[in-house]
Amino acid sequence: MSTRLSTTRTAFSMIELVLVVVIMGIIVAIAAPRFADAGSGRRLNSATKIIEKDISAIQLRAKASGKVHTLKFYPDEEMYVAFEGTDINRDAIVLSRQLDVDPLSVELSRTNIGGDETIVISAFGEFEKSFSVRVLDDGIEKQVQFTAAGFTRGAVTESDDVLEIKTGILDLSLGEGGLKLGLGL
Repeated sequence: MSTRLSTTRTAFSMIELVLVVVIMGIIVAIAAPRFADAGSGRRLNSATKIIEKDISAIQLRAKASGKVHTLKFYPDEEMYVAFEGTDINRDAIVLSRQLDVDPLSVELSRTNIGGDETIVISAFGEFEKSFSVRVLDDGIEKQVQFTAAGFTRGAVTESDDVLEIKTGILDLSLGEGGLKLGLGL
């Protein structure tokens, strides 16, 4: 009697493995740019929502306090700062936002405010004029538009420069009571 051993195939051939790797490479090459753009889009959407909420909060604060507020944009520093009153100094800071740090990590591309890059918010929460803010991430730019009721603003004075403002923000964050995680309203 003769016994015959049957051989069963338990491994993939080299050609099969190469085909699978090539197909996976094609899929990754097609999908990777889409995923990269999706991350950029999420950061831009998040940044525009935060800008809208910050500015809305300043409007509400102006209404609640019955005081004029000034919003100053620093495009070169990738930040904006809100001040109570029309004097731009570190003692009047009520909110600041640095856009080029985590979790946002976007650039303050530009505004259409012009001049001193300031917007005055009346005691009724109205903007002196309509304006837009643009943020940029990986070559993609997104705009946030704000509409004004319109009024004639008083003079805005700038007592402190941007370095003094940044020092004031740091002083507020590292105050006597310990580390503060942000500037509240």
